Amino acid sequence: MGAYLSQPSTTKSSGDGAGVGPRPLHFGYSAMQGWRVSMEDAHNCIPDLDGETAMFSVYDGHGGEEVALYCAKYLPEIIKDQKAYKEGKLQKALEDAFLAIDAKLTTEEVIKELSLMAGRPRDGGDEKEEKVADEDDVDNEEAALLHEEATMTIEELLTRYGQNCVKGKLGPPSKEPGQVGSQELSLNGEAELLEKEEEENGKLCPESTSTSPGPDVAAGGDSSTLSKNAASAEGAAPASGEAEPSCSSANKAQRAAKSKFFEDSEEEEEESEEEEEEEEEDEDDSEECSEDEDGYSSEEAENEEDEDDTEEAEEDEDEDMMLPGMEGKEKPGSDSGTTAVVALIRGKQLIVANAGDSRCVVSEGGKAVDMSYDHKPEDEVELARIKNAGGKVTMDGRVNGGLNLSRAIGDHFYKRNKNLPPEEQMISALPDIKVLTINDDHDFMVIACDGIWNVMSSQEVVDFVQSKITQKSESGELRSLSSIVEELLDRCLAPDTSGDGTGCDNMTCIIISFKPRPNQVPSAEGSKRKLEDKTVVAATAGPTEESRSKKARRD
Repeated sequence: MGAYLSQPSTTKSSGDGAGVGPRPLHFGYSAMQGWRVSMEDAHNCIPDLDGETAMFSVYDGHGGEEVALYCAKYLPEIIKDQKAYKEGKLQKALEDAFLAIDAKLTTEEVIKELSLMAGRPRDGGDEKEEKVADEDDVDNEEAALLHEEATMTIEELLTRYGQNCVKGKLGPPSKEPGQVGSQELSLNGEAELLEKEEEENGKLCPESTSTSPGPDVAAGGDSSTLSKNAASAEGAAPASGEAEPSCSSANKAQRAAKSKFFEDSEEEEEESEEEEEEEEEDEDDSEECSEDEDGYSSEEAENEEDEDDTEEAEEDEDEDMMLPGMEGKEKPGSDSGTTAVVALIRGKQLIVANAGDSRCVVSEGGKAVDMSYDHKPEDEVELARIKNAGGKVTMDGRVNGGLNLSRAIGDHFYKRNKNLPPEEQMISALPDIKVLTINDDHDFMVIACDGIWNVMSSQEVVDFVQSKITQKSESGELRSLSSIVEELLDRCLAPDTSGDGTGCDNMTCIIISFKPRPNQVPSAEGSKRKLEDKTVVAATAGPTEESRSKKARRD
């Protein structure tokens, strides 16, 4: 359903126009943001695409407005550039143009333009790279320091860190070997600690009378050397033949020495104490467990609850894997896209291309004739393609839990199967094409996004327009087509957002009349001016001067 405003934005971008010729096409359009927090629709109204062809289109963006705006800006020219278009094969030209503009969205140049349209920053990656480089420098410095200290004697290490203690500079915690958190070290404290441990543990193990010095502790020797070195540092030489600790007392002295030079010793002791406390609490809890009336102990019941929680967590994880937002998706044109319904009119031929769930409907003697097909994931043809591409449709009709439509321009996060061509991906940009020969029974055509069609059926929209299109204004002229569209948008707008989202979407609609409309035939000069205005509107989705004046008159 998306996020909504506290009050709908009902300001409309509207306009009217007509082509030039013996049988000019009259059109009117209007676009309204509605309850949505942003406007993501765009459109084209081009009555003179190449001198003999008119183009009308609606783009309903999702995940952002950038892809819809990009299509409105560039798709008309891309259609004209197709080889098939120049050969008069309009159906093929539309198919090729849809796939061509979709492919362009993956190029770095276009992604940058989409980012500008969306207002997204593009320098985040550079900052990350700089940060990684800084961390690498720190690691290299620490490695060099460790290598230097590995070659030093215990006396040199004591001197280095003893001097640091005297100066009150221990360095950053848990970074350099030889630190114990923020605890201050002193040479006197070292010797006193060792002597105390020798006295406490002397009764537990037999004493050794060996006085031969061993290698430094830092190089893997015993703790007697550390004891002698510490004593000599104090100015008191050890007596020859003095009994030195062995067995557990020697091991404890060695651990005590290591605790002065390795950063994680205190943390390991604290962790071991915490683990012992947790084990004692677990034992107490297990002794207090009692069986309930069904023969299950409270501990067993807790285990079952834990298993249920684990299963629920796994199910939630599976659902999360289906949802958008995974790595590689958050990029314009990858996490955003647009529907596209494009109508070309050349002579009496109407060719409509559609990808997504926007729609084109023709009124034939008051009867609605659908000129497009809504592409929904649960439909048989669409579902088969999605599954073949490695995707699935969730119970709420969404592709991999994300999009609720199955064809669109953009959305390249769903188009990553390298074994399949673009038209066979989970989300395909390949349009369906329908062709109609216009005759006297055809009154008008309506092109609109699903913000209209989710509220009213094709026939209901035809009936609504049919009842308004012959009405006259106070001046005796026929109502403008744009005023009819504006009334249609107001009719579809939901009074609030408490429902299922129907009537809360962006709304864009174009009415094209196949019948002459007296008093509404602009001059050639006026048509060109209006065409330029339409191009700006399509690219910016902003209100025109004409739409602002209409709003002022209504107010």
